[in-house]
Amino acid sequence: MKFETARQLFEHTLANADQARPDIHAAMLAMARRETIETANEMVSTALALDERVWMTSDLHFGHTNIISYCDRPFRDTRTMDLALSAQLGKVGDNELLLILGDVSLGDHEQSMRWVRGIPGRKILVAGNHDFMADGYCRLQQEKDLQGKPLFEAVVPFLYWDGPHGIGVLACHYPLQVPEHHKSLILNYHGHLHREVLRPTDTVKYMNVGWDVDYALKCL
Repeated sequence: MKFETARQLFEHTLANADQARPDIHAAMLAMARRETIETANEMVSTALALDERVWMTSDLHFGHTNIISYCDRPFRDTRTMDLALSAQLGKVGDNELLLILGDVSLGDHEQSMRWVRGIPGRKILVAGNHDFMADGYCRLQQEKDLQGKPLFEAVVPFLYWDGPHGIGVLACHYPLQVPEHHKSLILNYHGHLHREVLRPTDTVKYMNVGWDVDYALKCL
């Protein structure tokens, strides 16, 4: 898959998203800088070629009280939830890649960032709608780790790479919407739907990596 194809598919997905979010979607598209995305793609492709573990998750919602009832999460309060999320994310190795496909937190931002700074590994954020403020600003791009370095290796709106047997892989927060003229098969890692798992189509095999699907990290 080429950058132009991936960007067109992503733009089509935003145009057909379940909710119109003009400022946020415009900010996502503005974030689609080829050099940044291709550098992040190379990190993923290199790790996979070296048979290293690449972890993936989405929709963690650190600090979000209402997500507990909304998704029937098995926690009595946000602190219990955040502790459990942090413990599970702690299985990521210090030099392993962790791809978070959006919606890191929703609540007390500074408290949530303290949890995120404690997550090991080299983190790439594929931004989701809740990672932006109402005006389209994504403050996660500016966050630093405990050593004062960028918290995320990259913050991008989508990633893409070549999967097994030449199948194109596209990772983004929203489940992919494919125009009718598109014919080649795509493996789409996504979040956003929380517990809902989509059936595959002739052109897209969906993999919902959201935490609420089975309360676990995925490992590629």
